[in-house]
Amino acid sequence: MERNPLFPLAAFLLLVLLSVFSLLGYLLAFRRLPPPPPTTPIRVETPEGTKVLKGRLARTPEAWARGLGLRQEPLEALLYLFPEATDAPFTTQGYRFRVVVAFLDGEGRVLRVAHLRPGETYAPGTAYRGALEVREGLLTFAPGDRVRWP
Repeated sequence: MERNPLFPLAAFLLLVLLSVFSLLGYLLAFRRLPPPPPTTPIRVETPEGTKVLKGRLARTPEAWARGLGLRQEPLEALLYLFPEATDAPFTTQGYRFRVVVAFLDGEGRVLRVAHLRPGETYAPGTAYRGALEVREGLLTFAPGDRVRWP
């Protein structure tokens, strides 16, 4: 039986390629993920005065689905803004703590307020253009209060 002289060379090249791809895989696995966008000051104007919250603006359906109670960030608030009015229910499925949700009109006025425990769903029954989600106990909202963002 005659042995092919290229077989050892092909096996060696395959071993080198596997080593290179393995090294590239390790380098990609250890690269740093981009940091989240900076927090945004969210002002809430109530009859008692103005409170500035450390929060984020959420403008995408993915951000809407991943609420304050599911994030691993020390945020006080999330402000969801929609391109058009919606009456979609708000859910706290999977949350770890209670939240207060203020449903807003197009100018940032509070239309309705809901206090939700983890796992609850609330349908506001009115069209709204935004929702401000805050950890319970941080701030008290009432209809007519204003929310401002940059």
